[in-house]
Amino acid sequence: MKGHWNDRYIENEAAYGKTPNVYFAKTLRELKNTRDLTKMNILLPCDGEGRNAIYAAQLGLTVRSFDASEVGVKKSLQWAKEAGVTIQSTCEDAFEFHPKEKYDVIGLIFAHMPSDLREEFHHKIASWLAPGGTLILEGFHKEQLGRHSGGPKKEEMLFDAQMMKADFSTLEFIQAEKVVTEINEGEFHKGEAVTLQMKAKAFT
Repeated sequence: MKGHWNDRYIENEAAYGKTPNVYFAKTLRELKNTRDLTKMNILLPCDGEGRNAIYAAQLGLTVRSFDASEVGVKKSLQWAKEAGVTIQSTCEDAFEFHPKEKYDVIGLIFAHMPSDLREEFHHKIASWLAPGGTLILEGFHKEQLGRHSGGPKKEEMLFDAQMMKADFSTLEFIQAEKVVTEINEGEFHKGEAVTLQMKAKAFT
């Protein structure tokens, strides 16, 4: 899979665009209304070319991101420099990443794992949240299968609310909603799509 992502990021100037995911950006702006983001840190696993990391840094968050693709990471650091912000981004395997701290926010945007690894990955994500920390997640819903606007082509890699509530059972759910939406994120996320939008908090 690493080779697949390297090829995609080499062959496309911005495979998923340069603007942040709409739901992620909206949720961060809402959080800004109640919290001082400049005093908070955020983790962005599987962050690709860094569009969401750069947006978070522009809002004042201390940003840590990683991706399995060294090409994606290189782009994210270059784009951050061009945008005049600082992010810490490294090439990491999601299952070998060991954070040195807990995070006030974790953004998990279109990070789909093989079905035999998904639950383990999500448990790790939940454990990386600081008490009271917020998880922001958007992924393709099971009803996305058969559409050509993006996402895995295997139903077992797609999401629904019941699955997310089971995977993240240690968190307090604020939202877990199936949404039919129009996405326009570069060449590979384009058109009407069915996604699962989720926000949850770690207990204090």
